[in-house]
Amino acid sequence: MGPGRQGLALMVRFLGRGRSRPAAILLAVGWGTLAMMLLLAFGEGLKLTMETGRYGLGLDPVIVWAGTTTKPWMGMKAGRGIDLNEEDLAALEREIPEIDEVAGERQRWAVDITWGSKAVSTHLTGVMPCYERIRTHHPQRGGRFLNETDQAQGRRVIFLGPDLKDRLFGPEAAVGQSVQIHGVPFTVVGVMIDKQQMGMYSGPDVNKASIPLSTFESVFGKTEYSLMLYTIKPDADSKEVEKKVREVFARRQRFDREDESALHFWDTIENRKETAKVMNGMQIFLGLVGGMTILVAGVGLANMLFVMVHRRTREIGMQMAIGARKAAITSQVVGESLILAGIGGYLGIGLSWLVVELLQRIPIKNEGLQFLGKPTLSLPLGIVTVAVLVGIGCLAGALPSRRAARLNPVEALRHE
Repeated sequence: MGPGRQGLALMVRFLGRGRSRPAAILLAVGWGTLAMMLLLAFGEGLKLTMETGRYGLGLDPVIVWAGTTTKPWMGMKAGRGIDLNEEDLAALEREIPEIDEVAGERQRWAVDITWGSKAVSTHLTGVMPCYERIRTHHPQRGGRFLNETDQAQGRRVIFLGPDLKDRLFGPEAAVGQSVQIHGVPFTVVGVMIDKQQMGMYSGPDVNKASIPLSTFESVFGKTEYSLMLYTIKPDADSKEVEKKVREVFARRQRFDREDESALHFWDTIENRKETAKVMNGMQIFLGLVGGMTILVAGVGLANMLFVMVHRRTREIGMQMAIGARKAAITSQVVGESLILAGIGGYLGIGLSWLVVELLQRIPIKNEGLQFLGKPTLSLPLGIVTVAVLVGIGCLAGALPSRRAARLNPVEALRHE
């Protein structure tokens, strides 16, 4: 019989006699596994919530606001305001190939929208059809977003955020209804899906109304853009594109390209990268805290195995005297450690899965708890936990097995 099979037979016989008293160790390992899995699951849930909320703002847009110059340039004094206009937008599309899509937006605050005898004051934006993609203005089933025909013909159509729809229409269906803005009738063509939004400007999208940019100009007059935003192609570098955008504006609007106050950029791509680093660091920290809990259980497991080896000194001596190899004795002790760690870990993983499933089914209405998200288990988390359990099992059994394998059979037989 080989050392592996020999060690397995000895291990099964010993565990079967119940002399190892593993219940406390199983409980400790199971509790440590449960703690580690739940900590990692809460970290994963928060990470997913942050990612979902980030996409509520859009698909990595870079948002540009006009500022005021702080440096004199080409004979012009500092303190000049910068305007964003259609010609600038066209220049960006024409001169910077790394830009995928670019759009302008006009805004107006405290606009009254009336439906029948009910009026609601809200934030109104004039936007382009591409906002459906780059700002994730996705409509609910049965509706649509503003399209190219609406923009080309200046149609009087409006797209509502879900909270604004509830304030204006309540439980009534909004699509197809006619509302009025400054006495001008508009047809509701869609309502935005309810979405989480971590980053925002001028308030959350769920409370806004949007009309075609051309229609906005006909109702309120043609003015400069309130802001511009653009997305870049997958292989482009956002910082390099930002430099080029600044250079285009500096040349057209005649200001020093080093004057950072002339234009203000919100680069959500860089924000995403920084947030990902923070979330990964937090998950590592939570994993380490959970790992320390399992490590404490591993110390208890190692202590139990040391006691076991001491109590079984005579028995181990007899096994070695009748031909048991050192490798068999070592594999027996390490095998017992892995079995105990495996059973405890299995119980901990199973209980953590049950807790997570229960928490997933509990509705969360508090905004703070919604931000934290719900714990989420994933395959990588399971792989990490199993790897930690195997490592703890091997470490816990390494020193006791080494001591058992070094016993002198003659002296071991004399042990009382």
